[in-house]
Amino acid sequence: MDLLGEVRSINLIEKRLKEAEKLGFSKCIIPENNKKLLKEKYNLDIIGVKDVNQAINHLGLR
Repeated sequence: MDLLGEVRSINLIEKRLKEAEKLGFSKCIIPENNKKLLKEKYNLDIIGVKDVNQAINHLGLR
């Protein structure tokens, strides 16, 4: 995240999503830029966001 609230891309997203599946997570909020580049299918509800406000809205905190 930067000072304006933009969610930046993260490294090794595919590895992190696989680990989230193993741990039993059902939903992941990730940067929109990473979501566009996913090559594999996951048993997760993957939500791509561009900024912190979108993430908060998806979590129902506002």
